[in-house]
Amino acid sequence: MVEPSGNGAGKRDRSDRARSRRTKRRTRSGRRAIVLNMAPMIDMTFLLFSFVIVTSTFERPEGILAAEMPQTGSAVALPFSPIVIRLVGTGPSFDDFAIQVDRFQPAPRTIAELPDFLRRIQQQPGFDVETPVVIVSEAEVRWDHVVGCWNAALRAGCKNIAFAEP
Repeated sequence: MVEPSGNGAGKRDRSDRARSRRTKRRTRSGRRAIVLNMAPMIDMTFLLFSFVIVTSTFERPEGILAAEMPQTGSAVALPFSPIVIRLVGTGPSFDDFAIQVDRFQPAPRTIAELPDFLRRIQQQPGFDVETPVVIVSEAEVRWDHVVGCWNAALRAGCKNIAFAEP
């Protein structure tokens, strides 16, 4: 211990004794209390929560979607399948080709006859201007003929026209 010796020595001695008492209280049981800092864990929880909210897409469940059924008892004619127009090379030249329309015979011989042919198909039950038209062309057929086929489908009033690979 420090011996008192003059001015202020008694004050130092008292503060040392008080400090040793405080340390004794803390270490009386021999263990120090473990304290977890919860602030970082709460911060991370809110960050993860906000990440999930921002990256999620919320859609209405399928069972809740409104369905409007027709009030009449008549059946609606559905298209059998798309109208597939095939441009097939028939000779060595790029201009030698034939038009084939799946499930419809006889097929038109020229692209000029194709719009009237497609209009007749659209008048059949289950077909209309919304019926998809798929143009399939072989590599031997010139691109001009493929574009001519596209234009013929547009002149017939077809709205869903697409290309496909053979």
